[in-house]
Amino acid sequence: MPTKKSSSNYPASLVDVFKQMQPPMSGSPAFGAQIEQFWDAQEKMLEETEAFAQHWFERRHEAVRTALKAARNVSSANPSDPSKALQSMADWQRHSAERLVADAQEWFETVARCAAYVAETEAEAVEKTVDDVTAATKSAVKSAKSEPV
Repeated sequence: MPTKKSSSNYPASLVDVFKQMQPPMSGSPAFGAQIEQFWDAQEKMLEETEAFAQHWFERRHEAVRTALKAARNVSSANPSDPSKALQSMADWQRHSAERLVADAQEWFETVARCAAYVAETEAEAVEKTVDDVTAATKSAVKSAKSEPV
């Protein structure tokens, strides 16, 4: 049996599911602080990750430039004295290892900053949610007491 379509070209059952989800998610003051905190955290993590990626690419560009320089040094070295060629390659490898360490260190610092931000803002969001629910409850109690029965 074909599924009944709504006027929006989506199956009626799908529209019904979203209609059922809408009131508890959109109308409740209890969700406001968490939703805002979630998206603020997303933005902050994107900024942190973007900064990490920019630095990572800078290190990769440096690696390519220094690899080219090392390759030129090796190819132009005196074949009877390979020590300069070997030293050039050793220097490039040492700096490459340093770049890899910088990658790992910066990534761990990035993750730590993101985790700290999420933890701090989540605690603030929970506190705000408790305050909002408390205020809404007090308001409901006051209005219930003021209405004659």
